[in-house]
Amino acid sequence: MSFQPEEFQNRIKAIVQEHYAKTRTPLLLSHLGSRIEKEQLWPDDRGQRSLKQLIEACRPDLDIVFDKRSPAFVAVVTPDIKNDVEEQIAARLGEKETTPVRLEDLARPILLAFCINVQNQPIYIRRTKPFRYDVGTIPPDSESEYVVVEPEYRRPGLRIDNLNQITLTDRRDLENRIQKWATVHGLDAEQFSRLGQDDKEMPDAGKTALDRLLAAQPPDVAQRMMIPADIAQFLSRIR
Repeated sequence: MSFQPEEFQNRIKAIVQEHYAKTRTPLLLSHLGSRIEKEQLWPDDRGQRSLKQLIEACRPDLDIVFDKRSPAFVAVVTPDIKNDVEEQIAARLGEKETTPVRLEDLARPILLAFCINVQNQPIYIRRTKPFRYDVGTIPPDSESEYVVVEPEYRRPGLRIDNLNQITLTDRRDLENRIQKWATVHGLDAEQFSRLGQDDKEMPDAGKTALDRLLAAQPPDVAQRMMIPADIAQFLSRIR
């Protein structure tokens, strides 16, 4: 499906305005492009023009701003949000250099998002804990909570069940891809740290103190244990 130029511009303006009605976080050109591709919103007269050129044709209603340090960081803005986004970019420019990402420091769902063997479907990562990844689609009302992982940053099929067995070449390649992805999206890779996340991923997550007490006993002892009802009730409320 494609649209007449005027209808395309109206739809794009609506998408951008909808984004900034929910959040002041910059709407990256790559995110907008993913949505246009997903919903097949390209105009009939697209020709050889890039998305950036199509957005520039929407001026003065829409504009584009850049991060000079990270040329791939391109955001689409409306006139009322432009100064705000430029200030956010200026703050980024003043930040210290980020520490190179290490696979061991990242939560497992993040690593899986970059390595799960899925082709021709978008992969999304939840921005905040508890981290998770989704394949294909995410709820429309949750779009601001997720960030897309573009195919060029992924290594589908790379085994990460034992990080010690990954070759140095594959390790550096994946770490570099994740770092570039984070930079392009204006993210700090450290925010996806496994610290605190792994507690939620442990097999005992959700078990009560009573469950853990019984599980810690040898089978024959657990079967003979007699726990007073008031104590059992108390332990069953503790997680």
